[in-house]
Amino acid sequence: MDTTRRIADFVVGTGYEAIPPEALRFAKGAILDCLGVALAGSLEPSARMVTEYVGEMGGRAEAGVIASGFNTPAPQAALANGTMAHALDYDDVAMSWIGHPSVVLLPTALALAERGRLSGRDVLEGYILGFEVGAKLGAAVGFPHYDWGWHATATLGTMAAAATAAKMLRLNSHQAAMALGIAASLAGGTRQNFGTMTKPFHAGSAARNGTVAALLAEKGFTADEAILESPMGFLRLFSGSGEPEQAKASQDLGDPFDILSLGVSMKPYPCCRLTHRCIDAMLHLIREYRLTADDVEGVKCRTAETAPQVLIHPRPRTALEGKFSMQYCMAIALLDGKVGLRQFTDERVLDPKAQELLRRVEFVHPQGESGEALRIPEAVIVKLRDGRELSHEVAVPKGDPQNPMTEEELAAKYRDCASLVLSAEDTERSLDMVSHLEGLEDIAPLVHLVCLTGKSA
Repeated sequence: MDTTRRIADFVVGTGYEAIPPEALRFAKGAILDCLGVALAGSLEPSARMVTEYVGEMGGRAEAGVIASGFNTPAPQAALANGTMAHALDYDDVAMSWIGHPSVVLLPTALALAERGRLSGRDVLEGYILGFEVGAKLGAAVGFPHYDWGWHATATLGTMAAAATAAKMLRLNSHQAAMALGIAASLAGGTRQNFGTMTKPFHAGSAARNGTVAALLAEKGFTADEAILESPMGFLRLFSGSGEPEQAKASQDLGDPFDILSLGVSMKPYPCCRLTHRCIDAMLHLIREYRLTADDVEGVKCRTAETAPQVLIHPRPRTALEGKFSMQYCMAIALLDGKVGLRQFTDERVLDPKAQELLRRVEFVHPQGESGEALRIPEAVIVKLRDGRELSHEVAVPKGDPQNPMTEEELAAKYRDCASLVLSAEDTERSLDMVSHLEGLEDIAPLVHLVCLTGKSA
């Protein structure tokens, strides 16, 4: 059986009962995390601009836009909510995707669930199946896809969103295959746009495009029925200079589910995941030795050589660039003793002390195999003005499946993010709803709560 049809059959034929309880528990944690960062991200300029654009377009009031007070067509809601969920770069990461799954999958699932008055169980089902499809396609295209310059959140995300949307719409196998075929021609996004508003737009665009693909497939719109495995299909096209491992795209689907086997990493810091090992290491040194910026002559970050190919802003001038700057992350950790939402503003990045200190941070690369940037231990070496040299190595950053954030830490992060938009009462109500998501017969009350909505655009 062809790869495309295998995946379509898997999406259509896998029900809620086939999903292990532990996978559902992990998914609820990821959904809570994503919803929180979307609420906080709704205040970012990129999110406000996309929300304003969506509002100006008008249309049928099918689904709510977070923190906006209005409803809009489902694809447009997915666009806005996906953009704001990724606006802070505070959202989860999946190793198998080499990207960010929840900011694509949750906006897709919520928009179509509200449109169809579906349940919390339906949202969990659609989320996990989309996650699985994105993970398997990620395994097939491998690291050359990312190394070549594609942003996997946008490319794999579009395909995964189409799978989620196909499940939410209850498409049949043929329609689901068509949705994947349509989505393949909508997938795209370059890493060159990291550090700009277009990076979070990639997530929103993937959610919208996957939703549109499934809605068109539902109407009978056609695409190549073997879009994944064909000579000019998705897998070969998006494998960069490498050769796709096509068998990985459809083998072991759901056995086990990738969200269990490789898992998803939650972020304790609102910046690129490739900075997190070194941030953990620096914060450890600050606590252990009571370091201050005045003590430090220079800092070396020992990483894979691929890290600076992603962290492309050594001299950042904006908050968005600062999220992709190891130099800034090290500097602000030394200056503030923490790395949180308040450390990533344009004003903080441009602070003369931060700008002076970040020039004393450099990369060294004793290890450099392609694809190892998220796997190898990394270290921070601090040279002090008194001549001493301190170092600390981190193999597994906080938030990884092997070093997870606790449920209490995730709830605290959610409260911190949600409180920027919601009242304390609504923050707790929404947290409770997500914690018991499988018991919600209709997703609309949760969406209305976080969207402050009920009105059309």
